[in-house]
Amino acid sequence: MSSKMIRGYGQRGLAWYGASFANEALKTFNVSKGSADRDISVDRETLMLRARSLYQNSAFSGALINTLDINVVGTGLKLRPVIPQDLLGIDRKKAHAWEKKVQALFGLWASSKKCDTEKKADFHELQSLALKTQLVTGDAFALTQYDRKANPFGMRIKLLEADRCQNPFYEMDTQRLAQGIEVDKNGAAVAYHFTKIPPYNIDDYIASLETVRVPAFDSFGYPNVIHCFTADRTDQRRGVSALAPIIRQVKQQERYQDAELIAAVVSALFTVFLENNNPDETPELEGNVPDEEKVGDYAGPKTPIEMSSGGIVELPFGYKMNLAKSERPNVNYKPFVDSIFCEAAARIGVSYEVVLKQFNSSYNAVRAALLESKKTFNRIKKNFVADFCQPIYEKWLYQAVLVGMIDVPNFMKDELERMMWSRCSWIGDSAFLLDPLKETQAMKMQVDEQYMSRSAAVTSVTGGSYERVVDELAEEKLMREERGLPEPGSVNKSENVSTTTVEDGEKDSDK
Repeated sequence: MSSKMIRGYGQRGLAWYGASFANEALKTFNVSKGSADRDISVDRETLMLRARSLYQNSAFSGALINTLDINVVGTGLKLRPVIPQDLLGIDRKKAHAWEKKVQALFGLWASSKKCDTEKKADFHELQSLALKTQLVTGDAFALTQYDRKANPFGMRIKLLEADRCQNPFYEMDTQRLAQGIEVDKNGAAVAYHFTKIPPYNIDDYIASLETVRVPAFDSFGYPNVIHCFTADRTDQRRGVSALAPIIRQVKQQERYQDAELIAAVVSALFTVFLENNNPDETPELEGNVPDEEKVGDYAGPKTPIEMSSGGIVELPFGYKMNLAKSERPNVNYKPFVDSIFCEAAARIGVSYEVVLKQFNSSYNAVRAALLESKKTFNRIKKNFVADFCQPIYEKWLYQAVLVGMIDVPNFMKDELERMMWSRCSWIGDSAFLLDPLKETQAMKMQVDEQYMSRSAAVTSVTGGSYERVVDELAEEKLMREERGLPEPGSVNKSENVSTTTVEDGEKDSDK
């Protein structure tokens, strides 16, 4: 079939110019027709390795990934059980007591490094490592393992990198098994294949080819394998790096930055060259670096001439030194690279000011950049909680009920009740207040006008619990009473900023 004509329909690219093959700009615009799995299977490994190298070596790529990690996970996402007591048929006091107990017990497990199979990180550190692994390589895997001797709850987590999930002995991809993941007829994962050790390990390459098949779920329906990735198309079983769309731009920017830096260094090595008009004096051109400080040990007619800054070099008779005109540092460097950073950060969904920590604009512009970036942070957090935190908590709760640490009626029998008992929120670090006075006043107005609860206000400001704040305030009040200290006037006499006030001068004029 002709690329220009489709039988029964006419010429291609008339209705939509973007489909034209006659346009000069689109003649060489060739695209893949593959499915999501096929396209990713071909390029995933190269994208993963290049993205990993950029994260390790590129300042901007590293700053981008770390910014996402700091603003999504930060010091860790903390559990807060929120069970629907009305649906469960229990009173609020009993529900609150159960939530406090579960939160305390999970906090003990999460704050201990015994929750990690490798005993290197607590649960919050595992969150950070899992998210960075997903962002850089496209996937992060975790195995939920049971070992009663490891900790009182018997559950621990083993993180795996993306390249450990692969077909056995590099078996060809099929619809059933591709890129290390088996799926059923509906595309749902039923098993994962992992290498016994990381590929290209230090001393055992053969063992890295041997794989182990791990069922996706246990007999109770809880996950054996936690798979964190973001799907951009349907029927997609593996993820791609967050850096994948900007690899070319970032790599070219890195090369340009290196070239500009070298040019600036060379132009800074100002050296005076003296021309010799006496043919009887023919000194050799050796540069002005002492022998003991020279970098190279070459010898011969093409030996490099090593120069140092601020030197005076006498040239042999007949030699002239022509220096290229120096225009370094380049005044256009920053605007040019800033435009690259701006486009690259926008492709990820954040503002480049947030990535580079450059807040040189007005208050409104900086606030807009922070709020726009926060939308992306919230979306990534929601996906990460659903992929990593929530499944792990649900399996931990099941283990805690199984060993008798937590009492939940009908937990093993009724799946719907299991879902209700497992409901919770994940609280991250408190929000950054650009102008604490203005934003606190605005929040106080929302509380006073009943647009926001005090609990929500405390969570957004400090990331903590309003109940805990009340308890601490009560303890502080009791402590002051025991010691005979007066109440702080600034706490009880604060002005209600949501109430319109009248200046003294206006009061006098009204009289």
